[in-house]
Amino acid sequence: MKRIQLALLLPIFSIIFLFNSCATLVTDEAKRLITEESGAIPPDLGKENTTMIFLMYHGSYNRYMKRNVRNIYKGNYIFLRKREFKNNKKYQDISKYRYVFGFEYTLLDPEGKYFFDDNPDVKKFFIYDRKTNTTYTTEFMSSSWSRLQIGYLHNLNKKIASQK
Repeated sequence: MKRIQLALLLPIFSIIFLFNSCATLVTDEAKRLITEESGAIPPDLGKENTTMIFLMYHGSYNRYMKRNVRNIYKGNYIFLRKREFKNNKKYQDISKYRYVFGFEYTLLDPEGKYFFDDNPDVKKFFIYDRKTNTTYTTEFMSSSWSRLQIGYLHNLNKKIASQK
């Protein structure tokens, strides 16, 4: 009986190990590729005491994003729905709310080829600098978007720390 249990558990643990390994690879690649030099991080981030607006979209994304931001991001931030951001005059103060973090869905890889599976969960993250009217986008994409976001947030922290 114990051999049968072991035979059943071994593939399960192998799958869990492989999933965690792949997720770690995405985070590591995000840290390597999502940089100021690649055009994904604003050069002035951290120079001024501003609050990053993290746009909220839908339930599962919001849950992971809030967890990631609260656990990783060291700058000032707020979470807002697009409607609240657009309609509340409080958030129009660019000197206080200069940067907006969001994503767009993409079906294209960086070379402009369509993904064969048409996976709508591939998110291309961006930071919009409202003061300079410039959008900084990630070229590195993955359907493991939460792990990609974690790498991005770590690099944002490094940029902010380098400005102090």
